[in-house]
Amino acid sequence: MIRRKLYALIQTYSTSGNSICSQLHCLEGHLEELQQWWNVNRLSQDIASSSDRVNLETDQEPQQIKHPISGQSQRLSGEKADHLPDLTSIAQESDPEKVFWWFWRFFPEAQVNPNQQAFLPAHAVLPDCPLYSYSSTVSALVGAMNSETGTPQHPYLLLFTFSPVQEFIKASRKFLDFWAGSYLLHYLGAKIAWEIAQQYGPDAVITPSLWSQEIIDALLQQKYPDFETFFQEYTGNDPVSRFNDQESTSLSTAGFPNMITAVVPGEKAAQELGDHLKQTLNITWTGIGEKVRETIKNRVMTALDTAEKRQNLWTAIKDEFSENPELYRQELEKWQQGGCWEWNRLWNAQLEHTWEPYWTAIPLGSPEMGLEISLQDEAFSQWREQQDQLSQTRQTIPTTAETNVYENINIGTWWGSLQQRLGQSIQAVKNTRTWAIPASPGERSTLSGHYSAVHPNLLYKDHFREGGGLAGGSMRLFWRVIAEVFPGLFNGSEKLNALELTKRMAWVYGGVGESLGIKTRETTQEETPNYEQAIRFPNLSSIAAARFAHNHPEKVKSYWHTLEPLIRSYFSRKQRDRFGSLTRRPFQVPKVDQVFDKNNPFNGVMFSSKWLGDDLNLTTEQEKAELQNCIDQAHQENGFGNSSPADWWVIVLGDGDGMGQYVSGRKLEFYESYLDTNVISPEVQQTQGYEELLHQTKKRMGPATHVGLNRALLDFSNRLVPYLTQERCCGKVIYSGGDDVMTVLPIEDLSLFLRSLRAAWCGGNDPIGEFDDSPDDNASDSCGYWYPKQDQDIPLVNRPYFTMGKGATMSLGIVIAHKSVPLPTVLQNLWSAESDRAKELAGAKETQKQETIPPKDGLCFRVIYGSGNVLESLMKGHLLDAWCDLLENAPPQAFSGLLYRLAEELPKRCPVTPNLKLFREATQVILNRRDQGLDQEQSEQLLNWLDQWEDWAYRANPSKDPNIIGTTPEDLGKILRFTAFWVTRLEERQKWTGE
Repeated sequence: MIRRKLYALIQTYSTSGNSICSQLHCLEGHLEELQQWWNVNRLSQDIASSSDRVNLETDQEPQQIKHPISGQSQRLSGEKADHLPDLTSIAQESDPEKVFWWFWRFFPEAQVNPNQQAFLPAHAVLPDCPLYSYSSTVSALVGAMNSETGTPQHPYLLLFTFSPVQEFIKASRKFLDFWAGSYLLHYLGAKIAWEIAQQYGPDAVITPSLWSQEIIDALLQQKYPDFETFFQEYTGNDPVSRFNDQESTSLSTAGFPNMITAVVPGEKAAQELGDHLKQTLNITWTGIGEKVRETIKNRVMTALDTAEKRQNLWTAIKDEFSENPELYRQELEKWQQGGCWEWNRLWNAQLEHTWEPYWTAIPLGSPEMGLEISLQDEAFSQWREQQDQLSQTRQTIPTTAETNVYENINIGTWWGSLQQRLGQSIQAVKNTRTWAIPASPGERSTLSGHYSAVHPNLLYKDHFREGGGLAGGSMRLFWRVIAEVFPGLFNGSEKLNALELTKRMAWVYGGVGESLGIKTRETTQEETPNYEQAIRFPNLSSIAAARFAHNHPEKVKSYWHTLEPLIRSYFSRKQRDRFGSLTRRPFQVPKVDQVFDKNNPFNGVMFSSKWLGDDLNLTTEQEKAELQNCIDQAHQENGFGNSSPADWWVIVLGDGDGMGQYVSGRKLEFYESYLDTNVISPEVQQTQGYEELLHQTKKRMGPATHVGLNRALLDFSNRLVPYLTQERCCGKVIYSGGDDVMTVLPIEDLSLFLRSLRAAWCGGNDPIGEFDDSPDDNASDSCGYWYPKQDQDIPLVNRPYFTMGKGATMSLGIVIAHKSVPLPTVLQNLWSAESDRAKELAGAKETQKQETIPPKDGLCFRVIYGSGNVLESLMKGHLLDAWCDLLENAPPQAFSGLLYRLAEELPKRCPVTPNLKLFREATQVILNRRDQGLDQEQSEQLLNWLDQWEDWAYRANPSKDPNIIGTTPEDLGKILRFTAFWVTRLEERQKWTGE
């Protein structure tokens, strides 16, 4: 079967397929049989392209590219190149599976002009799908329509997922936990997809696309070590070397979803694969946990294996256990013996109850019927009824126009409806879940409150499951010892369960990094590695202070030189050394680390007494107070006063609006937007129903176009988002996959980041002009792709980058949090802001004078103060650019006071009206009364923005329905109050530097 897949992949991708196949040693002796099979088995090609392209044939080459979502077009530059690449290095390989992996991964990049050929469409009539996405879909269908022995099978769509997601991420106290939660979900999702790829090939995974995913590339390099040279030749470097050389942090950046869709050969294969993936998830996760558990046990035993070591450790902690010292010393004596560690059952119970996996599968079309039928066939009505019943579609498929134009139709036309049915089916499975938390004796985790905190002597069997006798002091002692054995990872006061321990320690001690080819501990040459360096991820203070440090590195150096002597005068030699290692390491924010000498770095943790004290393992109140005094004094001497560059930080969560409706076809345009009518034959154009097909029939998402969309989305999530976050701004990506984005930023970068992200999502104007939205500088229309400008120094390959195109929107939750706010509180607010508020903002219908404003497309800002108070403001996306322009142009000193005044006065005095513009009038009166304020241009910007807001508010809610959020004068007041808060923060930073 693998040879058939390989043959199909090559033949559909290259017009020189016969020549290529004849060079491959693994196909010797099979070519005649493969050619005969290929000549009579073209159904996989027809389904991949769906019936629209099968019947509207042409003998012309593609002349343009159509965007698969928006239908925006661009002309193809140059002629189609089909030069044979040099296949010497793979041609003699005898293993057909290895050759298939090579062609799937490297063949597109092995072309003479890979960046041009990557966008060549598969078909001239409907040029919306890249040729390679089409060929990959064909090979996947070949595999799904035949068993390993070649027996015909009916293909099935399988969807696998697991939960919980938010609760797993939310159980976080420090940024390391937050990163680890997101990353492990990514890692486990990737391992599930990899398992599918091992059995049925990487092309069998429909969502997400596996092609050019760094983590999949790293696993592929582990599978075939000699592929390292191909990665270096075709992509510049292999993924592991890119990470180790600090060229990229993609291997430690989450972006893989926990929902995987694949196409497999038959119902039995789907059943077996679904059950196997459940086992894979459990084995992978518990294997990580077991490594962490054994590492803790062995490291503690090693720290206690001699009398001298036990005495040194006891000396470090004895002041905290003075009430009964001999009893605690006996505990230490006991833990040096492996037989006294009785916690395996407790660990297993917790780890085995971490995940609840689900899967569902549906046939690709009715199994009782064929996959294709002629519209003239007497059984056509029955065939169509069966497909409609299976897919539960509410659309008429095919339409009257399609019936008139097409001769044959296949199950690919129902692809979008079947994908929607698959999603509904998995939701029904989730609703039957029986997952439960196991009994949790003793003290619970201090981080989440879930499960028992682990302890070597916490029995978990028989009647002890409901609570065995364990002294509270022994639990406290164990976690204090853990902090000494793993300095910097634990602070001595927290007590974690097995899930949280596994999450925090997985990258180094659970073998996750090593499974990708990264030698974590050996690389650092440390007994306890620098975890920030190992994972390439910053702490909270470094994120908050990142833009300040980038713009004012001398102030950062000055601050450290003020603080260091204070630390030296108050703390022990060991603590002083630890302070140096913590504060003289990189920020792990790429843009910031570039401004400091590589051999003389600094770290933002020094701005926060809370997190610095945590990393220093300060446990007594006296030590904590002394550190606070040192930092307060350093702040005062450097002009920060009672504030700090690390006081406030930002987290952004974005989600594309209506993505499921794109796949189902509901949000796609009529065929006239996608078809290149210039290459359709005159005979077809005269067919009855042709005009109706063009102008009244909406395009549906076919299999290959869906695969192409998933692959193209990697441009946005894996290329543009990291660049905008980490190179343009001083931020860091937490998660970026498909249409989902989560990033952290300093408050100064929020405006630029939001504008850049939204522009990259829809292919709009780049706010700072590094990208063009068209290949032609003189073109008036954008094409749905971003082109790096030739005169810009952008660390991206010089090629077009896919965006979702014109009309695509994204809703965003944004939380600006004080450093003292617990991370779970921040995350809960973030998810709520995005899903419950930003996604709920109303749109407005088109009028004679105004364009349609789409629903959703919202931004929900939440400021969480140290007191716990929350300020929320809601804004529609189309108002953002003008608002940001206003912030950039208005002087903060004059603007903040005005905004607070407007926030107080306007809601009291002005109702929302269709055309009276009372907000403008009242604001003009207030502006005229102020001695110092905005100049005329700035005032007009503010007044125009208020007009735009009122226009939306009235059109979205003319009846003043209280359930339509964001449209009242009070909501406007909250926007103004939030804006004043933001401007005040920027003004504060100007005062620190005297600008």
